[in-house]
Amino acid sequence: MVLVVSLVEYFSKYPNNTPTFVGSNATLIALVFAAYLAYVFQQRGKFVDELRGWWNDIVEAKSVFFVYCDKSGATEDDYFEGFYKLSTSMDTLRLIYCNVGRSAENPKGYYPFEQVRDMIDIARSIKPDNSKVPTMRDRARVKDAINIVFQSLRHAIQSEASASVPDDPTLFESPYRAKYLLEIKNQVGIDVVAVRELNKRADYFSSREKK
Repeated sequence: MVLVVSLVEYFSKYPNNTPTFVGSNATLIALVFAAYLAYVFQQRGKFVDELRGWWNDIVEAKSVFFVYCDKSGATEDDYFEGFYKLSTSMDTLRLIYCNVGRSAENPKGYYPFEQVRDMIDIARSIKPDNSKVPTMRDRARVKDAINIVFQSLRHAIQSEASASVPDDPTLFESPYRAKYLLEIKNQVGIDVVAVRELNKRADYFSSREKK
């Protein structure tokens, strides 16, 4: 925009080419533009920091709820501790994002990431009460379902935070991985590859992994 204004002023004063507003105030304009860019990057950095903080909180909430899902002697207190941590994460996200699609017909709009609400609904489906006590199988199924939804949420949040691909990742067939796997097998006596295969057969979420 500044370039366009400068060109217009230049040609309007041709051939005299007297000093233009842009030419006379180039330093000031550059400083204002630099300050604006700094503000934009600062706001972006603040947003990403808040989003990462929220992400850490919901990861912790999921882990606490999974303790309830995995415990053989899980109690009602275990359930409510995990459930309300998930519920709190749903509400605190509203401090980062407003609802989407607000209008006169729909003043409330829509929650920005339905995955969070879906996890709450899934967790609520095994709420213990006097008429029903969830079995280990019930809790295992809910854990698998939340894991699937959480994977979708992770991709969405990574996109929002502009997460980048690592420059030097350690992939399934990486020589770095092969080296430490061999060291574990020879020195500790644990075959991690065999353990992973057993996990795939025993756990639905693990079985969805390609490697």
